Amino acid sequence: MEPMAKQLSDAQQSGVYRLVRSPEEVERAAQDAGLAVFRIDIGHARNKKTFLAKIADALQFPNWFGGNWDALNDLLTDLEWLTTKNGYVLIFEKGENNPLFENAKEVLQSAAEYWKTEGRPFWALFEISDSADDLPLWPT
Repeated sequence: MEPMAKQLSDAQQSGVYRLVRSPEEVERAAQDAGLAVFRIDIGHARNKKTFLAKIADALQFPNWFGGNWDALNDLLTDLEWLTTKNGYVLIFEKGENNPLFENAKEVLQSAAEYWKTEGRPFWALFEISDSADDLPLWPT
C-alpha cells in the first residue's frame, strides 16, 4: 500500500485538514485503502441550504435529513446506509472564501472524533489556499 493510502487508513490520524495534493491523487489513494470517497464542490454554495444540500447529495443522505447543522452531525456520525464501512474521505473542492466554512469545520471535526472512537477513518479535506485558514496540512 502506498504511503498516502496507508495514512488514510489510520483512523487516529484522520480529521479536518487543508488539502495540499490534487483531489484526484487523494481519491486514488483512498480507493486503494478501501475507503469511500466523496468529492463535494462547494464553490457556489454560499448559503446554508445549498451547502448542506451539496453534502447530502454527495453522501446520499436519507430523505428525512433536516437540513441543519445538528442533523448534519447526526448523519455524519451514522452513515450506515453507505455500502463502504471501512472509512470515509470527504474532499471539499473549491472551498475558497466560503462563508459556511467555520460552521462546517466544527461539525466535521466532531464527526472525525466520533469515528476515531469507532476505529474508522473519517477525513474532511478542504481545497483552499494557504492563507484561507489555520487548518493543518494534509498529507504531512
